[in-house]
Amino acid sequence: MSGKAKKAGAPKKKANGYKMPAPIPAGEVITDTIAKKKWRIGPSIGVGGFGEIYSACDHEGSPKKASDYPFVIKIEPHENGPLFVEKHFYIRNAKKEDIANFMQKKKLSTFGMPSFYGNGSHEFNGEKYRYLVLERYGKDLWSLFKESGRLFPVNTVFQIGLQMLDVLEYIHSKGYVHADIKGANILMGLKKGTENQAYLVDFGLATRVNDKEFKPEPKCAHNGTIEYTSRDAHIGVPTMRGDLEILAYNMLQWLVGELPWEKSLKQPKTVQAAKEAFMKNVRSEITKKYPSVPDALIKFFEYINSLKPKEQVDFVKCRQLFESYLKGEGRTKTSKLEFKESTKKRRDKNNTIDDEVDGEVEDVKAKEKKVIRRVGRSKKIVKSDEDITDCENEEPVEVKKVKRNVRKAVKRKSLEPSIVVKVKKTKLKPQATPPAKKNHNNIATQTSIEKPKRETRQVSFNSPISEIIGTKPLRAAESNQSADTSADIFEDSFAEEKKTKKRLISKEETSVTRVVKKKLTVKKGRSWKDAPTITNGRSPPK
Repeated sequence: MSGKAKKAGAPKKKANGYKMPAPIPAGEVITDTIAKKKWRIGPSIGVGGFGEIYSACDHEGSPKKASDYPFVIKIEPHENGPLFVEKHFYIRNAKKEDIANFMQKKKLSTFGMPSFYGNGSHEFNGEKYRYLVLERYGKDLWSLFKESGRLFPVNTVFQIGLQMLDVLEYIHSKGYVHADIKGANILMGLKKGTENQAYLVDFGLATRVNDKEFKPEPKCAHNGTIEYTSRDAHIGVPTMRGDLEILAYNMLQWLVGELPWEKSLKQPKTVQAAKEAFMKNVRSEITKKYPSVPDALIKFFEYINSLKPKEQVDFVKCRQLFESYLKGEGRTKTSKLEFKESTKKRRDKNNTIDDEVDGEVEDVKAKEKKVIRRVGRSKKIVKSDEDITDCENEEPVEVKKVKRNVRKAVKRKSLEPSIVVKVKKTKLKPQATPPAKKNHNNIATQTSIEKPKRETRQVSFNSPISEIIGTKPLRAAESNQSADTSADIFEDSFAEEKKTKKRLISKEETSVTRVVKKKLTVKKGRSWKDAPTITNGRSPPK
């Protein structure tokens, strides 16, 4: 492992009182205290109620991607208790030989009991941790339940129910109850051939069933996940019939989306009373609130009500209830699990829904789409079906305006599909406007080439101004041309540093040198480039 690991802070305690472990960096190596096998910790998978779960692999391996971590390691501080209970449950009841014998006896190709690979203690940054190594699985059912819109297909619910009955029968045969069955504790297989097998994990609340007298235990009341807790667990006594009741609540939620008491989960006694009332008249409660629930699940609830607190569960009878329903649907326990309803709607060539017509046309349940009609470059949006009046014979390009008291879009009552028509508008070349008179040039239609150039102002350099700027002598008197009074050109742009009197031009050659200072006066909204000197083709003196 390259780089230094950050020093972990002091572990914090959660609301349930359990101390949470400090983050352990990827690459940390732990050693099994019994088998002396080394494991390398990978990226964290998630945080539970009492510890953290990391991906893991053999120390000798060199993983480069997530699939190279075939194991998980659950870690909790040594002072916590749930992982201690779970570890000893696995040590006693999850032996590979026992699991193989049960599968052979029940003729199972796959089995939802997780495998156990190692355990021990590990010290990191002065803190002592307890850990457990298990096989890695895929997504949990609760995540899949939310992704599928909080509804599972009915066949899938009964298939998972059958798989959980197998696991519960194995656990009960060892004298234990799980006591915390829920979607978050049921994971899908990752290995090839186990994609349709669900695995029940998290035995932190697993309890050995005792033969003592059945009586309430207030210290253990309401243990488990409150929405699924059985009536026996609400009074502090976990039972085998309670495991079936918890499973039945999960199956009901997967079928209908929500349990009747989910809005009162912060009040355990209120939830307990609601469950008592529900189970007292379970058939009427389900048929009245959830008429789509199959009768097989109602009979399963009724069988749970018939069990006594210490009575052994008849798993053969429970399986028959679920298998009979699946057989009627042409499915088995090993069929492919589908977590989303396949609702394929038939559509014709125009993408309209085919409705069943029995003498009368049924109401269209699908939401009406907006039809965009384009006329040239403009777009007009009109609502279809319910919002359009009789316009069956209208041109699809035109949209008539209908005067009404209430401003609404034009409606269309026809059941025919709306058609989007694209009309291309050809662009005509611009033509010149004919002249108003004969031999008259129309300036508005002339191009820049045809327009006559404006004559620039002619400046004669024989004017007296040349005496001021230039240095050559002038012979204006000898020339027949008149002097050009263009000296005012430079008056706005240049200021003289020294004023000198003008001399009359005579036949005598005279030369006067004048000093001119470059001082530019810019008027508002004008640039020095707009000065007449530039217009006349001359540059300012340097």
